[in-house]
Amino acid sequence: MARHSSDGSFAPRTMLRRIGTALIGARARAIMSIGIVLGLGAVGTLAAWSDTSSATSGAFTTGTIDIKVGDPAVDNNPPIFATTLTKTDILPGETVSAPLRVTNSGTVGFTYTIAASTNNGTLGALLNTAVYADTACTGTPLSTITGLTVATQNFQSNSVALSRPIGAGDPADNLCFSVTMPSTATAPASPITGTVTYSLLATSV
Repeated sequence: MARHSSDGSFAPRTMLRRIGTALIGARARAIMSIGIVLGLGAVGTLAAWSDTSSATSGAFTTGTIDIKVGDPAVDNNPPIFATTLTKTDILPGETVSAPLRVTNSGTVGFTYTIAASTNNGTLGALLNTAVYADTACTGTPLSTITGLTVATQNFQSNSVALSRPIGAGDPADNLCFSVTMPSTATAPASPITGTVTYSLLATSV
């Protein structure tokens, strides 16, 4: 005959329950352990399927636009031009001219426009100015401005501003400017004096 403890700790049902609980606990720990291993395996797989690359450009350097005038070339007011294009007693029917060399001293090509103005509107109204594509102001002018004003006026070609191209490293553009007092002009009663300024504006192409 089987013996039973007074507290039931050795009863068959109690023993079976303890064995079952132990088995279930061991199985749960085994499952959790497997889950941890699978999780680490998943992280390793994701890392293996990612990658990066890069590409760096070559160097960029800004270009320069530098228009110069005269020979030797200077930024502004070449002395020979000022001493050649001048006359202290100009009369109706007379013309004075002077060559002007235009140089591209920058690193990129450009086109440039030419404008003219005077510091004396009364004198300017008596004068015309023309620009030629040579050094002697011969042949047909590229453009003419009739009547100079204190406001800047562009030389024009086909009703738009006259534009001249010079590429980087191209030879200089040789021009000639003339100033004329037409024969029909009426000379003022007293002498008046003024200057003519030519402005060249270069723009990258």
